[in-house]
Amino acid sequence: MNTATAHAFPTVEGFDPLSEEFLNNPVPMIQKAQEQAPVFYHEPLKMWVITHYSDICNAARDYETFSSKALGLIPPPDDLAHRVPPDAEKELFVAIDPPEHTGSRMSVAPFFTARAVAKMEQPSREIANRLIDQFIAKGSCDFMYDYAYPFSLEVIMQLLGIPTERAADYRQWTADLFSVFSPKSMTKPMAEDELRERWTRLIECFEFFDALAKDREANPRDDVLTKMMQAKGPDGQPLVNRSRILRHINELVAAGNDTTPNLMGAMFQLLEENPDQWDDLRQHPELMSGAVEETLRRRGTSPGLFRITTRDVEMGGTTIPEGEIVWLLFTAGGLDAQKFPNPEKFDIRRANAVEHLAFGHGRHMCLGNPLARLEIKVGMEEFFRRIPDAHIVKNQKLTYLPVLTVLALEKLMVEWDPKKVPA
Repeated sequence: MNTATAHAFPTVEGFDPLSEEFLNNPVPMIQKAQEQAPVFYHEPLKMWVITHYSDICNAARDYETFSSKALGLIPPPDDLAHRVPPDAEKELFVAIDPPEHTGSRMSVAPFFTARAVAKMEQPSREIANRLIDQFIAKGSCDFMYDYAYPFSLEVIMQLLGIPTERAADYRQWTADLFSVFSPKSMTKPMAEDELRERWTRLIECFEFFDALAKDREANPRDDVLTKMMQAKGPDGQPLVNRSRILRHINELVAAGNDTTPNLMGAMFQLLEENPDQWDDLRQHPELMSGAVEETLRRRGTSPGLFRITTRDVEMGGTTIPEGEIVWLLFTAGGLDAQKFPNPEKFDIRRANAVEHLAFGHGRHMCLGNPLARLEIKVGMEEFFRRIPDAHIVKNQKLTYLPVLTVLALEKLMVEWDPKKVPA
């Protein structure tokens, strides 16, 4: 699209999804967009943005018009390119359409049903309490890096059956993957040295999972990786090839150890900003599931995901041309007053909070959502049970990773009086 053409489309002045203002509190910018131009073109990032709940749902369901083949990876330095698996970005769940997506999902879905992940509740509580034991006497901790991140990572490692000794590497690889993950044709600034460092680590990641897969082929185990590799379709052929399985496992680890911790941090912030809701939760702990759903509505696991249009399409009173990158802004869907009255209010008793779009919508709805819900519920229950008077340290600057696909809080310092901790 040329500049002259772009200027003919609706825009929203001041909209900047990578700004500190948006990352810390997207509500004002989103509400402005919903009022002025619910579907608009964002020239700085060469993408369209959809902000109304119904429009987002319609686009997410229509994969023939809004294809998931919109995402790619910022290319590695030329001298490293030969070590990157061919078509790496085409083997990610969020970057493929049916029928390839159907087979990939079928190979993993049985391990993420509500019944399957329910088996992880007790192990998750044990993990949570072991982590809390390490810092409870100190009177403070970095909630994200001392608790939320290691908690979520260990849960997903146990579920998938991958080695725990590389935990620190998984966390770094996740940050690297999300940093080079970008919509096609969108330029994301990154210094050459940083790009080289991230790709060098990601190549190590690919090689690690490749070796792990070879080990499972030779030595099958009762774990998700082995079962994915053994999964067969009706024709008796593998549902997914080994290369794609490796990308999926990498993607599951990344999603599992990043999105859930950030939701835990978001819930802590929202409860502290709304003391009436926190008091209600303390008096009625059975409302924790409602608090989880309202946090998902209000903040979400991912600001949004991307599609690419396969034809000209009418939406929100304008025409999005063929071949355009479109951002389905899930966070905005949760703030749509037509769907959620008084949407900026955090209300743990909101009747329809569960209808949020935090896990996406349609065929690409996050298959790990039962595990995410369980983790957030268990993680927050155990933390507040053990440290009921914990509060966020005042006047700290909260910094988020400037990316469009995940909400990534870097640090959240909390404190409490260790003398008041229940025995």
